[in-house]
Amino acid sequence: MEENNKKKKMTDLPFQIEGSLKKLFIGADEIKNKNYNSIEFLVDKLIPMGTLCALVGESDTGKSSLLRQLALSLVYGDSDFLGFKLKESCRNVIYVSTEDGEMATSVWLNKHFGKDQAKDDRLAKLKYVYNTEGIINNLKEVVKTNCVDLIIIDSYADLFTGSMNNSNEVRSFLNMYNNIANEFGVTVIFLHHTKKASAGMAPNKNSILGSQGFEAKMRSVLMLTKDDSDESLRHLCVIKNNYIPESSKSMSYVLRFNEYLSFDNTGDQVPLNELASEEWIPMAKQMKDDGKSYRQISGELSEKGHQVSKSSIQRKLL
Repeated sequence: MEENNKKKKMTDLPFQIEGSLKKLFIGADEIKNKNYNSIEFLVDKLIPMGTLCALVGESDTGKSSLLRQLALSLVYGDSDFLGFKLKESCRNVIYVSTEDGEMATSVWLNKHFGKDQAKDDRLAKLKYVYNTEGIINNLKEVVKTNCVDLIIIDSYADLFTGSMNNSNEVRSFLNMYNNIANEFGVTVIFLHHTKKASAGMAPNKNSILGSQGFEAKMRSVLMLTKDDSDESLRHLCVIKNNYIPESSKSMSYVLRFNEYLSFDNTGDQVPLNELASEEWIPMAKQMKDDGKSYRQISGELSEKGHQVSKSSIQRKLL
């Protein structure tokens, strides 16, 4: 009886973990007492802090330019990026570049700044890495002794050496970066591509090249697509984000790619389901030539199975 009472008393106590394992096993009481009431975003509505995220899209959409622009907004201490609020922090960024070397990077920077060359040391807060041998250990060494907000991996396909269709290999690779994000609170963004067969489809996470394990590991996935009728326009779409309501993922943000190889937010938004192949446009043009109103055109297109809003028709036919 006394032995049973002793065991019962012991079960009322938290188990003790000593030594190096202590920092790996964190009590729920300690986590609760951090008093977070909501997820913090590095870029409001788009990129949650301390997580793995991705920017995906077809080739030649400007994905690298968009990520370089984000890096500059952070290191220059901007209050927002394309109208999305930026989190105040140390504003240090690491850019791992596997495709462009120093020459191409220099050309982009000079094009971006134009005649206004940076004359302060804020650009030094953005560090480029071109040699990726031992990249995981090198990143750990830097972030454990420096405050870093963001690591950009451009691109995922060049660093991952396994089979993209093998979910276990993909997750094992991404776990190395996830460990860095969790331990040091740094956000990691991977630039990746979409399947060629997905061209013309409405933006969705099933278009991402390779195993579903990639998308599953990301807390946020953004997609950049070209506009069908205006070659200077791009649609930035949130096709996955674990921390925002579904209603916030239904519309694209329309960006304009400018002469400085960077983007401006037009302020327009378009429903994602209207970004599919626009075979309805010739029909709509004919209806407009016949003198029909945008409301009538929208109604007739709907009857033919094309759900297109009046504002979208107007934008495409202007």
